[in-house]
Amino acid sequence: MTESSPTPRHHRHPVRRVVLSLIKWSIAIIGLWYVISHIHWHDRVTIKAGAVVRNVTFTKATPIRLVAVRHHVYILDFSYKPVTVRLPNGKIIHTWPVQHPIDFPPTLGLPGSYLVRSHGAPVIQLGFVSLIAHSKPVPLFFAFALLGIPFLITAWRWQRLLHVCELNLPYRRCLTLTFLGQFYSTFLPGTTSGDIVKIVYTGKLTGQKTKSAITVILDRFIGLVGLIIVGFTAAVVELIITRDSKGHNADPVLLHVVMLTGAMLAVTAIGGGVYFSRRVRKAVGLDYLIDKLPLPEFLKHADRTLAAYRGHVGVVVLALVASVISQAVLPIAGFLAGQAFGMHDPLGYYMAYIPLAVLAASIPIFPPQGIGVMDWIILHFFVTRGTNTVSQAFALTQAIRFLPIIWNLVGAWWVIRGDYSRPHVEDLDELTQGDPGTTEAPASSAACAIRPAP
Repeated sequence: MTESSPTPRHHRHPVRRVVLSLIKWSIAIIGLWYVISHIHWHDRVTIKAGAVVRNVTFTKATPIRLVAVRHHVYILDFSYKPVTVRLPNGKIIHTWPVQHPIDFPPTLGLPGSYLVRSHGAPVIQLGFVSLIAHSKPVPLFFAFALLGIPFLITAWRWQRLLHVCELNLPYRRCLTLTFLGQFYSTFLPGTTSGDIVKIVYTGKLTGQKTKSAITVILDRFIGLVGLIIVGFTAAVVELIITRDSKGHNADPVLLHVVMLTGAMLAVTAIGGGVYFSRRVRKAVGLDYLIDKLPLPEFLKHADRTLAAYRGHVGVVVLALVASVISQAVLPIAGFLAGQAFGMHDPLGYYMAYIPLAVLAASIPIFPPQGIGVMDWIILHFFVTRGTNTVSQAFALTQAIRFLPIIWNLVGAWWVIRGDYSRPHVEDLDELTQGDPGTTEAPASSAACAIRPAP
């Protein structure tokens, strides 16, 4: 009798993967192109409306590239953009200044009286290159230092959730897996996400595969809810602060943030209430459907696992509070980075806008690290009000994207040592069948396959 060849555990869909990749990178390219095309890489000053230069009158305020400042004379580059001016004969034209009939030289020095001024001096808008060169290192350092705190809080929060399911991992191990998951998510994306890494190795260490998966998923969900709470609370507070004497809000964008995040929290609260309430579950027939429908054993086991948290509301609330504290760190670090780049928005704007940008960038259909998406959202929030430049918004986006990535490199320590080999999505196959019993003995052989964390 011939043995039949084993059925592949996963059916690959190469076309779907290619299409999804094309969508992701198309979004990234379009978003980055839009933002970068609006960045001014060089310093600029603005010739004020009505200024008369070489017998032509500028009809509107016109930004011009600044080459240098020499003895209070501003050397301007007129060769890179067209201008709108009125000629001596009264005709208004829009053309390049170096061409006839304007005939400006490529560079021309003007005194500061020709330029838009603020506080008695011409306003110089720093280009991206100068912005980075003149950024303040101290706020950036403190922003970076703060971003190590969420790792400590997240590991503790996850440990509390594991304990409810009688999965007792030491805090040191939880912290190791947290760093490891972030490393894989950042530097080795694709079939191996950080959550998969945590699920696979927690299952090996505890012998409870499904419970491990549920705690990781629940921890991720609580983290997202904490992010929404931070944005909602900050937007509400800032909305109240910025109201004028007539009760009108000066920034309608804040109202949109309140409405969006408030709706998310309302849906979450209603869904959670329906799912965890025994009476409501019975009334809507949820238990009957789960029992009668041909659902995978993993989902049924997951439902039983989540039921354990019904009797541990205090743990869930404590985890949510820890999540709010953890998620508040990134916008605070963003505020410090904004100070380093010369931005002067109040802290409340960072607390309201950055969580929403991070939340949008985490949608699976968007490219890794929200490339192009987060850049556009930050530009929309911080530039459209006219208080910041595109260069500042772009620099802020890179700070809140790459400063955490430096911390994610910590996970490379255990990868380089060989303590944790790279798992693949195939390692989750056994989860679909659920654990073999309500109490499964620890898989000592699997746990021994990885070396203890140092």
